Amino acid sequence: MKNLVITGTSGVGKTFLEEQLEKQKLTFQIPKYTDRPARPGENSTKLVCLSSEEFQTNRTNFFFTLKYGEYNYGWKKEDLKKEPVSLAITQGSLEEFLELNSNFLPILLEVNENNLEMLRQRMIKRGESEDKVFKRLELSKKELKNARKYQKILKKYNGLIFQIKNDHTIFEEVIPTLAMLK
Repeated sequence: MKNLVITGTSGVGKTFLEEQLEKQKLTFQIPKYTDRPARPGENSTKLVCLSSEEFQTNRTNFFFTLKYGEYNYGWKKEDLKKEPVSLAITQGSLEEFLELNSNFLPILLEVNENNLEMLRQRMIKRGESEDKVFKRLELSKKELKNARKYQKILKKYNGLIFQIKNDHTIFEEVIPTLAMLK
């Protein structure tokens, strides 16, 4: 299996897919370092929360960093030794990531506007506040308007696009397809 970079709109299941791929021993989920507080129920072995100062001090250890909202995220160079790996990034960072890391297969998880309620329910289930859910859904709507742009990037880098229709799509379509890439 190739290294995977997973992208998609907020709440679509990027991190969930990473976790499931690792559970099935298809990829190693690279720990994500951030200066944001952990969400309730997040996997503390795959999310390392640092202070802003600690994040800046570690910046040279990362092979890729991005800023999402008010927070920074980074992935350590040393974790690339555990191939194949997977990591999830924002859609807006995808092209820059692929220009720097062409050995990754891009995976786009899409959702159409009719399925935003599914995303809302997922966020509520995770314990996010109404205000945070509202902001993330607004961001999702904005990202959906740029869907063609991200589809073009995926095509340029021979990536795969999956339409997330419900909570079973990851298990019924995405993972089986990725497992065949071995």
